[in-house]
Amino acid sequence: MRSLNHKPFLIIVILFSVCTLSLKAQDYIVSGQIKDSLTMQSVPKAELYNTKGELLCISDNEGFFKFYTSNTILVILVFTSDYAIYSRQISEKDFSSLDVYLSPLSINLSEVEINEKRKEIFALKKLDDVVETSIYAGKKTEVVLIGKSAGLALNNARQIYKQVAGLNIYQNDDAGLQLNIGGRGLDPNRTSNFNTRQNGYDISADALGYPESYYTPPAEALERIEIVRGAASLQYGTQFGGLINFILKSPSQIQGNKYTVRTTAGSNDLFSNFFSINGTQNTLSYYSFLNYKKGSGFRKNSSFESINGYIHLNKRIDKKIKISFEATLLDYLAQQAGGLNDQMFFDNPLQSNRARNWFKVTWRLYNFKFDYKRSEKTHHTLNVFGLDAERFALGYRSNRVAQADPMIERDLIRGDFNNIGSEYKMLTNRKIKKIKTTNLLGFKFYKSNNASVQGPGSDKSGPDFNFYYNAFPYYNNQSSYKYPNLNLAFFSENIIYLTERFSITPGVRYEKIETKSDGHYVFVLVDAANNPITDTILYNRTENIRDFLLFGLGISYKPKNAFEFYANASQNYRSVTFADISIVSPAYIVNPNIKDEKGYTADLGVRG
Repeated sequence: MRSLNHKPFLIIVILFSVCTLSLKAQDYIVSGQIKDSLTMQSVPKAELYNTKGELLCISDNEGFFKFYTSNTILVILVFTSDYAIYSRQISEKDFSSLDVYLSPLSINLSEVEINEKRKEIFALKKLDDVVETSIYAGKKTEVVLIGKSAGLALNNARQIYKQVAGLNIYQNDDAGLQLNIGGRGLDPNRTSNFNTRQNGYDISADALGYPESYYTPPAEALERIEIVRGAASLQYGTQFGGLINFILKSPSQIQGNKYTVRTTAGSNDLFSNFFSINGTQNTLSYYSFLNYKKGSGFRKNSSFESINGYIHLNKRIDKKIKISFEATLLDYLAQQAGGLNDQMFFDNPLQSNRARNWFKVTWRLYNFKFDYKRSEKTHHTLNVFGLDAERFALGYRSNRVAQADPMIERDLIRGDFNNIGSEYKMLTNRKIKKIKTTNLLGFKFYKSNNASVQGPGSDKSGPDFNFYYNAFPYYNNQSSYKYPNLNLAFFSENIIYLTERFSITPGVRYEKIETKSDGHYVFVLVDAANNPITDTILYNRTENIRDFLLFGLGISYKPKNAFEFYANASQNYRSVTFADISIVSPAYIVNPNIKDEKGYTADLGVRG
């Protein structure tokens, strides 16, 4: 009898058993879909694991998944970005149709400060349609981002504003003590054709009668600079140039303190030291800085020394209400090298023939702010601000800059600026049928009582800011004036979103202005021996009360999120200044019908 070879048979049996076991291990198919628990939208590319950490499968672009298991009871874990981890025990009855609902990841974190910033090719961006309680839709706006590349210690205007098109910039010192910029061909002198603000409140000598800015915040303390062109007239009032708003660094919300110390040395004996503290203790947050700066200047007779201090206290009352207080002090003394004519500049642009000319400024600013965000639809802000300041100009001030200083008594001009104001804004978001609207209503009160005195200064060389009437009784060009001002304004702007991408922004502003001047000018005529021949006092008192309406309209179309067509036109004005209504020469008279400058500004552009 032939023996049976069992080897092939055994191999077949083993293979059959393995296939049977394999089929049995995959008898159970688990399938379903992963969705967002709030929006019910599918969640793609979610990863499913078992408790051993083994990847079971990944959901497709529609959130569907499928995997095999031999277990009748299984614990699955689902991971994906932006959602909380999902864990669930499932049994055989759940396998055929398993829906997984993920909760969006939401974690309450304390404030995190990012010190390293992305490098930008352009250090500019535009303002959003709405910022706090201000509307900027359909306007030409720029935000200058204060980066590490600019010479911050120098406050160098040419570096800071170099990417803002259409500005005229000049510098008369290398310390940035005064900002001199103008837009659209307007005079840059002390930025007098811009409405200049810090954190939203006025900082110029007098917003109407003397809109020159003797105070410029140090760049090292700035977060950004907001520039709104002439269409700013509806929300901010006077000036054809528009608005410049210096936004200082905000108090940190992180518990504890952060200190910054920066010391800079440079050519022309430049020394600058900047110190700041930033932090929070419980519900009180604060930011403060102190900046000391001195140098000899790039020309002879142009030394300077300044100290600038600032404190910002912020108190959060509850989730809806916060209050803050700011105080600013600037005190600086600068020697002024005087002007040059063309020939002098050609011979030596660094020369100076004025060794006794000095300029001194003391600037004190205060602001109290109340911020009440009632809901996502309603936001209120109130600023109450004030200025207490003096400026002194001392020196030989001949109109002929080439004329040598005769070393006689110097002209001394003193200006005192005292003003208070308040500005209230209410922003509301509404929906009329399917049209979204954002509405701004505001009110501004501004009152000032300023004075200017010109008289004989000392005949010495140093910075002596006292008048010497007894020593020089026949000094010519004496004057003394008071300038009370009153301004009331109501304004409204509205963004009407006709579609998600197309909006119009109409606006109106009502102004009531009272500008007054009360003072006298002394003219003394002397002979060759300096004996008085005539002594004439010319009294001057003017009052100009007026009110008017300004209208404007802006249009914005955004075919893409980062691309915009915009256009606007706004009526504008510039109030008569103190210089317009003061007699400082016997050849001057004041036109009794003098009026404000009036006109309009318009922009048309594409940005993105």
